[in-house]
Amino acid sequence: MNHVKKIIKSPYMILLLFAVKLMIYYSLINVNLKDITFILLSVIAMGIIFVCFSRSKLKRKKGLFLIVYSLLSLLMFADSMYYNYYNQTVSIKQLWQAANVAAVPDSFVATLIPASFLLYLDIPFVYYFFKKHIQEDQGKNGWSFKKEIKYIVAGLCAIFALLVINPLDSVAIDKVNSVEFFTNHVNDVFNAITENIVTDEVPAEDVLDAVEDVAVQNPGNQLHGIGQGKNLVVIQVEALQNFVINAEYNGQVLTPNLNAFIKKDTVYFDRYYSNIGKGNTADAEFSTLNSLYPVIDRECYTLYQDNTFNGLPWLMRDLGYHSFAIHGYKGEFWNREAAYPGQGFEDFYSMEDLDARDIIGLGISDKSMFKQAVDIFKGEKAPFFSFIITLSSHHPFLIDPEDATLKLKEEDTDTKFGAYLQTIHYMDEAFGQFIQELKDTGLYDNTVIALYGDHHGLNVGMDNNAEIMSNYLGKPYDYDEMLRVPMMIHVPGSKVTRTVSTTGGQIDFLPTIANIMGIDINQPYVLGQDLVNAKDGFVAFTAYLFGGSFVHNNVMFEISREGVFEGSRVWDINTHQPLDALAYEEDYNRAITLKQTSKEILDQNLIADYVQRDLPNTVDQPEE
Repeated sequence: MNHVKKIIKSPYMILLLFAVKLMIYYSLINVNLKDITFILLSVIAMGIIFVCFSRSKLKRKKGLFLIVYSLLSLLMFADSMYYNYYNQTVSIKQLWQAANVAAVPDSFVATLIPASFLLYLDIPFVYYFFKKHIQEDQGKNGWSFKKEIKYIVAGLCAIFALLVINPLDSVAIDKVNSVEFFTNHVNDVFNAITENIVTDEVPAEDVLDAVEDVAVQNPGNQLHGIGQGKNLVVIQVEALQNFVINAEYNGQVLTPNLNAFIKKDTVYFDRYYSNIGKGNTADAEFSTLNSLYPVIDRECYTLYQDNTFNGLPWLMRDLGYHSFAIHGYKGEFWNREAAYPGQGFEDFYSMEDLDARDIIGLGISDKSMFKQAVDIFKGEKAPFFSFIITLSSHHPFLIDPEDATLKLKEEDTDTKFGAYLQTIHYMDEAFGQFIQELKDTGLYDNTVIALYGDHHGLNVGMDNNAEIMSNYLGKPYDYDEMLRVPMMIHVPGSKVTRTVSTTGGQIDFLPTIANIMGIDINQPYVLGQDLVNAKDGFVAFTAYLFGGSFVHNNVMFEISREGVFEGSRVWDINTHQPLDALAYEEDYNRAITLKQTSKEILDQNLIADYVQRDLPNTVDQPEE
């Protein structure tokens, strides 16, 4: 008993409290607590920090220790929240996105886990024990550094440095670096620094060879040019998942207008996937318009703002179309206002340029924005290309009672599932009104309308969504369903109505719409394929699943968080049966190559070798 009391009164309590904190932290990010290696390494690292502070000559070391320990706690908290949403811990490269996150406070709050706040509870106790230890130590005329302690600390620091750098590319060390708190984040900082210092550019001809090897093109004549000469409206719908199409809930049809839309003159792609990065909506439109993969670091609209592009807005302009975008939130959000000139948009109608009196959730309601879009169309000299981004179904799915027309079951009234269905139902009503207004103004018959979802709404790792959705669908709700979004291309008068089940994603939109509109892309850096004529479908993923994950036809591959085949998951999408991960190494390498090739294209601005563009500093702001 006396021994226990001595421990309680000793500075070892700091490490004990930190060990408890680690157990909470690793539980929150789904690390198996049976693997005690990670906890031991973290405790040792904390021990080094404690010894360095306690034996330093700093005058304000108590306050500095409190600051450092509090910052470590904050980082753990950020990790837990980030993991809850992205299935990954936070990186220093994403810290620059804090302003965009802060701009959506309701969504930010909705991602919080109450258990995460436990990570802060030990801070005053740790500070108390550290302060007490320092006072007692000073009462004994202070501790002096002994050679043994110096050597131990130096040796442990060297071991951690070895883990971080991993000069032998050890798989075991990679596993530690991907999970253990200190080495994970130090390794992240180390990689960020070395990437800026050491840049090994791949020769342009090698990048082009890689494009030809892994980005398989399937030229064909099916549906070629059926929309040629018509106006083009592309609608990116916030958080629209594919499961709502042709679905019912509580005796009500969820999306009656979209259902009617795909039944006449529409090509519907029902195996279409979101391949976004950490820029979410902004990355969805970037990949859609350019047929390039986003990077994991941060949104492409900021990283590659000054690059030369040859995406859909430019291609339509080359055909004499007026290219403009409409979005019901602030123009600066996700750097759109600065990035859109390089994307090829001549005008950008944001919240500042529209009637913003009718707000739902983040921005202008879909019904109001669609109505204003039609008013803009009426003033256009044909032909025009308009890119519209909706907002009303944005997480956390807030909608006023008078706009909520879906009758929810009592058990779903306070769930994200119920709120999501409610906002999607509202969006569908808005879309139905949009189609009718196009018909009333005489624009409908001469306008091709493409519509797709930007990303998921119901995260498989949040809010009991997996359980609720599995019950609703009658099958497991996994990443194959979470990341699947609908895509449909409607050509009035074409008499073409079909469903294409070739696996594809936002990376494939540009070549697909180019075929239908009869557009020549005229540069080789296109990583998607025309899904109308394709027979084999492949999509690599950037966020939510780790690099190297992919979907190939009916197979979904999720690489382990350590980036090794051991612990990776593979399953048949149709049967949900597990498959052998080792059989898909070739596809894994293809996914890695696609992502690396896309990054080289962007980093080296290789499209500029084929296309020259004269850019204004900003998109034109329409007169009010």
